[in-house]
Amino acid sequence: MLKRVLLLSMSVVMAFGLKAQTIMESTAKIGEFTAKAYVMSIDKDVKLTQEAMKQRLKDTKLKVKNVDGYVAIEDQIFEEITNVPVKFYTKVEEMGKRKDKTTMVTVCAITQDLTVDQMTLQVNVRRFLENFVPYVSKFEAQQNMENEQENLKKAQKAAASAASAVNSVEKSIASDEQKIADKQKEIEKYKEKIKECEQDIQKLQANIEKSKGKKVDAQKKADEADKSVKQVEGEVEKYRQQAQ
Repeated sequence: MLKRVLLLSMSVVMAFGLKAQTIMESTAKIGEFTAKAYVMSIDKDVKLTQEAMKQRLKDTKLKVKNVDGYVAIEDQIFEEITNVPVKFYTKVEEMGKRKDKTTMVTVCAITQDLTVDQMTLQVNVRRFLENFVPYVSKFEAQQNMENEQENLKKAQKAAASAASAVNSVEKSIASDEQKIADKQKEIEKYKEKIKECEQDIQKLQANIEKSKGKKVDAQKKADEADKSVKQVEGEVEKYRQQAQ
């Protein structure tokens, strides 16, 4: 029975001293079984690489699941690898010292179908790993673009909000300026009214002065009339007494 896969030994990896994007043959272990695997170091963040691998397998439209810490496609036809049901396992992990950590990618494929040419199978597995390098770069660029697009949306929203605030302030200023203009028009109207009132006051004061002059004349005539009345009253009294 063909042995199964996954879990690369750290000692094997460090012994080979892998460099970025260098593919090495090794063994992988899953459960109690081991099988031939390929391992590659990649100069990318481990979390980014893990997300890229998940997306890469999701692109196959096949059912993907987790098996003992590995991302796996089990007993399905993975056409890039072979045209019969296959067990395909991948693992992305961070290895090395604290200050010198390296992202390691392991892939392995096995099948119990005796009609499959194992050499071709392994060539396809290796090619999958080779092609994964530019895929990660494209995935990273896509993530960066999406992040920048999100930042752009936030910036555009902030700019729109700021522009709206500016527009609101400008409207408020324009409204106040119009109110000032209206008040100035009212002031001009009141100035004209005040001028008219002042002119009316001057006319009335002139009339008062004329009336005062007429009052003096009238008072003189009234005094003379009173004097005349008194004289006539005296004459009347004199003749009344004589008539008695």
